[in-house]
Amino acid sequence: MAVGVQTIPRVLLGEALKQLRAEAGVTLDAAAKVIGKDRPRLIKVLDGKATLSTEELAALVDCFGAQDPLRAEILELGIQARKRASGSPYMDLAPDSYRRLAWLEAISKDIWNYQKGIFPSMIQSPDYLDAVMRTGEGIWWEQSGSARADLVAFRLERQRRVLEADEPKRMDMMFTDDTLSAMVGSPAIMRGQLEHVLAMIERHPTLTVRMVPNAASGNPAQSGGLIMLRFGAVLRPVGFVPVAYGPSVYFDETEDTERIMRAFNKLRELALSPAETKAVLEKRLREL
Repeated sequence: MAVGVQTIPRVLLGEALKQLRAEAGVTLDAAAKVIGKDRPRLIKVLDGKATLSTEELAALVDCFGAQDPLRAEILELGIQARKRASGSPYMDLAPDSYRRLAWLEAISKDIWNYQKGIFPSMIQSPDYLDAVMRTGEGIWWEQSGSARADLVAFRLERQRRVLEADEPKRMDMMFTDDTLSAMVGSPAIMRGQLEHVLAMIERHPTLTVRMVPNAASGNPAQSGGLIMLRFGAVLRPVGFVPVAYGPSVYFDETEDTERIMRAFNKLRELALSPAETKAVLEKRLREL
């Protein structure tokens, strides 16, 4: 088993195994015995600081009761985790990459999310989220009510894990002003979404919500969304560029994440203040 620096695949693998172990109710000692390692070595794997051979990882996920396609996904993560850090962005080519982003969010301390023309997913109401999922049905994924329901349920659970974390996460959510004029679902859904965001602002003191006017000059992210996750001393910051279709790309090299941080700093300069944003949301709610 290799022991070395944390990389994104190693952290993702560790988080996947932690969740599987918790769901299976298997103790650390029992899991370590299955792979012939001691408890401290297994903890290093779960913390993203070590890897396992293909045979060891297969035995572990079988012990946890993982079934395909999740089993195959984790074994592929194991292959990526055993590779040396390349200094290049990590490209997640496996299906359902949104689940790996959720694993990183769950262990982060700070979540920055900027979206153009849509509310960031962490502050979407259930109905708004469902309406967003409907727009991709039959295009990005199969046209199936059950498939959409599964996607919505996962994203709501993703929100819950972040918003109800034992240690509140600092969240900075930004969106462009055309988000308020884009009709997602229906006027009733838009009203519910605005009420949802306003309620979240009151309920979560570590949440900051800002609107970026499209008329503001110098927006460095006109072409789409940006996400930055910070982890304190656990892991260096990770940047993420959301895409509608295709592989997800993560950036954790300092040169890359500093660029993304500069973009967020510029967006904050251009954005309305949280108080001004709240007033705009309240005004739009009265208009609908």
